Amino acid sequence: MMEFYRLLRGEFLKQKKSLTWPISLFAPILAGGLSFINLLIRYDYLMGLEANQGLSSWNLLLFQHHFMWFIFLPLVVTVIAWMVHYIEFKSGGLKNTLALPVSKKKVYLAKWALVFILSSIMIIINGFVLLLVGIALRFPEAVDFILILKYSLYQIIGILSLISLQTLISAGINNTNIALAMGFVGVASSLFFAQSEKLAKLIPYAHIIFTLPDPTINNHIPIQYGLSLGMAFLLIGLIYFNRKEIC
Repeated sequence: MMEFYRLLRGEFLKQKKSLTWPISLFAPILAGGLSFINLLIRYDYLMGLEANQGLSSWNLLLFQHHFMWFIFLPLVVTVIAWMVHYIEFKSGGLKNTLALPVSKKKVYLAKWALVFILSSIMIIINGFVLLLVGIALRFPEAVDFILILKYSLYQIIGILSLISLQTLISAGINNTNIALAMGFVGVASSLFFAQSEKLAKLIPYAHIIFTLPDPTINNHIPIQYGLSLGMAFLLIGLIYFNRKEIC
């Protein structure tokens, strides 16, 4: 356990001067700011639409915010997974790390854990920003903590599959730019994949789309398949990385 802790601490230190932290912190603030401006200008119009009849102000906020966030979040997660491995391959630090008497599986798991922690922090900040947006706009309803908590929890579970897949791709391809490009293509195609729930279940890039807590949306997709595929891709990555020759 201490070995894993030291490796994880080392991963955080490697990112100290990178853009992973600023990106993780700025992305939810930017998305929340755009949602604030949107509702500040269009709140009465949006609440008056027939499609939004019966929605609370908090539900409306999440609906409007989610149109941006289901792209923002997986894109940033993809970039974080890329940067974690890009810094390593660029500096040749991975060879130095593996020259030490450490487990390759724990090295891989530490990188995965770093991406997961940063992604979770980003999701939590996003939920907090949404609360601030609703309070700043003085919604007539009481603060819906349960709704925001569900939204955040579904995302933390749903993003597991994407984290595990992008970590596997980034570790498996020596040219990390290819891994980044593959992630961008996957995220850009996520809305297409989401047109079919059967297909979306197997495509990690589409899982976040189904994290909006609403009766019309199948939240079982990110909860069940995000978790199961996340663990499956993590296991595959551990086995692969343990056998991979680092050049």
